[in-house]
Amino acid sequence: MFITLQDRLTDIERRNLRLLNLSSAIIILFLGLISEDEFRPQGILLSAYVVSGLLILNFALSFYIPFVKNQFTNLSYLGVFLIHFWAIYVTFQKNFDLQYLLPLSISILTFSLIFNKFYKSLMFIFSISTILLVLLIFHHEWKTEHTVTLVTIFTAAILADQIQKRKEDYKNEIQKQELMYTSLLENMNDGMIYIDNQRKIRLVNDAFCRISGKEAAAWTGKSIRDLEIEGKENAGIRKFLANIDSGISDRIECGLITSKSEKIWLHMNGSPFTDESGNKLGYMLVLSDISALKKTQAMLKEKEEGYKTFIEQSAVGIWRAEYSNPISTALPPDEQVRLLLDTGRIAECNEFMAQMYGYKSSSELLGRRIRDFYYIENNFDEEKTTSLMKEFIGNDYRISNAESKELDRNGKIRYMLNNNTGVVEKGMLIRTWGVQTEITDRKQTEKELLESNRELDTFFYKASHDLKGPLASVMGIVNLARLENPDNHLHQYFDLIEKSIRRLDNTLLDLIELARTRKGNSKISDISVQQLVDEVFSSLSHLPRFEKVRTELQIGADAMIRADKILVLSVFQNLIHNAINYGDANAPELFVSCERTADGIQAEVRDNGPGIPETVRDKVFEMFYRGHPDSSGSGLGLFIVKSAIDKMGGKINFLSAENHGTSFYIFIPDTQY
Repeated sequence: MFITLQDRLTDIERRNLRLLNLSSAIIILFLGLISEDEFRPQGILLSAYVVSGLLILNFALSFYIPFVKNQFTNLSYLGVFLIHFWAIYVTFQKNFDLQYLLPLSISILTFSLIFNKFYKSLMFIFSISTILLVLLIFHHEWKTEHTVTLVTIFTAAILADQIQKRKEDYKNEIQKQELMYTSLLENMNDGMIYIDNQRKIRLVNDAFCRISGKEAAAWTGKSIRDLEIEGKENAGIRKFLANIDSGISDRIECGLITSKSEKIWLHMNGSPFTDESGNKLGYMLVLSDISALKKTQAMLKEKEEGYKTFIEQSAVGIWRAEYSNPISTALPPDEQVRLLLDTGRIAECNEFMAQMYGYKSSSELLGRRIRDFYYIENNFDEEKTTSLMKEFIGNDYRISNAESKELDRNGKIRYMLNNNTGVVEKGMLIRTWGVQTEITDRKQTEKELLESNRELDTFFYKASHDLKGPLASVMGIVNLARLENPDNHLHQYFDLIEKSIRRLDNTLLDLIELARTRKGNSKISDISVQQLVDEVFSSLSHLPRFEKVRTELQIGADAMIRADKILVLSVFQNLIHNAINYGDANAPELFVSCERTADGIQAEVRDNGPGIPETVRDKVFEMFYRGHPDSSGSGLGLFIVKSAIDKMGGKINFLSAENHGTSFYIFIPDTQY
């Protein structure tokens, strides 16, 4: 594909030898014409014409006759021999006159350098000098001054040897460099085209052949205009071609139609190619296949458009903040918080976010500081904002579902739910992406619900207390009526009334306890579970079944819990009360265990009663639900237990089997301040 150094040297040698043949013939003819008297004797002139004719014939036939063309170098070397044989003949005819002999020796020296191998030069020098020496000796023409000529001739052999070696070294080094250059071009991934000053393609490498789908021979000699460049007539392509024609380096991206009529994208670089003197020899085109890059760019553009559409149509606020200078993650948290708030500015956001803050367009938010969004009325608000930022920093620059109190354009407070992610590169926070959901309406609804629940709890508590007074009065009237009426028949009715009053009284007590649990006026203290269970047994000792119950306690000495005693007492009292009430009718049993864990207590309360039917197990924690139709309870006991445990952040579950009792398992964590 590439013209090698050897090929170029062969071309140069052929041109030089042609010039040598022609110039030698002309010089011999010229000498014959201007020195006709000198050349006339003994047919010197005639022989000069013959030699000149042979040289001109060799020159002419080298263009047309294949044999002469292929053997032209060797024929030219024979011509050199012929010239010097003729020169020896002339010198001989002139009796070896020094004015002929010395130019002959110089010619031998000069012409010995044209041979491409040393042995050829040596053979040339040896044969010519030997013939000359033999003639001198046999014709008794040897003179002392002839020694200079012979020394000159044999010195030529030594010089020719050294010159040939230097030529060979230079040639080898150039060939080595050429091989490296050729290997580089052939193995490069980019296509390469060499174009001469006539805009003809002279060289292409394998990579370009792969790109174009054509062999090198199909391109050699073609015009650069023959490249199937898409839109080659547009202004950009025309300017590119005009620039490289003028010797100006340029580059362009364009589409190339391959031999299979497929379009590939190329990045094309054009640069002038000059010789050592700065003369433009042509220019080089380097073509990189960027089809994959273009495809990726198109995909990225499509995805970016989809991403932008998604962001713009999202029903949440989406934003990106950039920092004036990247923030080092090694800085103290307080310093990072200050830089986050003061140097972070909104660089991008969607329209929905602008609407959340009362703006008409997202462009009105661009450039605003992060600090400007937060509502800071007092030290408490400052601490909340700082806490939010520190949580973001401490969680590896991520935060999820974090609430913040912020201001809109009109100074109105807005509550936001934040999901932020920071982009950290080499220990520096570069930017932050955020997704915000406005929860102002939800917060208002929650506030209203809290107010309603508080009012309901207050009413609940007061109503329960207010009902206990009239209930006690009714109980007193029943007792007076029993004393004033000795009729046993009436006493049966009084007993039924008293039973109903006591049941109602128990219900009111449960309601008061529930209200106290829901209000959650916590008084945290260290509680001994053993002492608390003893208090429960003491308070329940009046129950009719209490004396029949066989109890088993397994409470560790280290079973301590830090919590609200009222809530913990409510849990154990209701569970133990239920176990006593619903144990086996003939031989009730009660088992209570408790042990300390790493962060709280784990307890079990078990009875040996009939168990809870499978059909109602999912309802046992509901308010006013009673699992047994003949139960005398209010249906609030387990509801109170579940409410108290939820209040303390604990867990409760149970296992029950019909006629094999029920076990309740509870976990209560230590209360953290």
